[in-house]
Amino acid sequence: MAGNEQNIPVSALPAPPLPAVPPPPPQRHYFYNARWTKRHDNAFVQALYYQAMKGHRQLSRTPNMHSLNHARRVVNACFNFNFKYIVFKRRLERVRLRFTTFKSILEAPGVVWDRHRNVVLFEEDRWNELVLGNAFVNAYRFAGEPDWNELSAIFSTDEPEEGPNDPIDISSDEMESGGEIAEGTDESTISD
Repeated sequence: MAGNEQNIPVSALPAPPLPAVPPPPPQRHYFYNARWTKRHDNAFVQALYYQAMKGHRQLSRTPNMHSLNHARRVVNACFNFNFKYIVFKRRLERVRLRFTTFKSILEAPGVVWDRHRNVVLFEEDRWNELVLGNAFVNAYRFAGEPDWNELSAIFSTDEPEEGPNDPIDISSDEMESGGEIAEGTDESTISD
């Protein structure tokens, strides 16, 4: 053994630093994808909200077909595209996941939602506990639920409250009563 080498026990060495845990991706990573953007989602949620205000809410795991078909017609007409029914069924499940996850966050002790800044305030340990139970919680790490009033009206058994904006009536009911279809819209995309 050389004169400058020491025989240090391994337990006496400091532990190497833990790698930094990267922050979760932004909210849009959880909500949207390449084919379904925020604009699609806004139209979808507004159409479901419009139907909820008329009493057609999504209260069970089985979709309210009247409401879902209405939303499908609206989104397909707005974007001049023909998304398949299964896309809307999956998007409804994603929107329901947003509602149930954010509701569980709001009901958790030690978590507060600042509506004015749209941020969720929490203790780090409490947040880690929530994430262990549901990884989708990370969608709300840096921002609250932007459509909370609308989602509450769509999915909650409580009486719906009016959202921050009046619902936009872009239903096909007007088309059936003599309204005109926008120029360039393929009529086949708005039929059931």
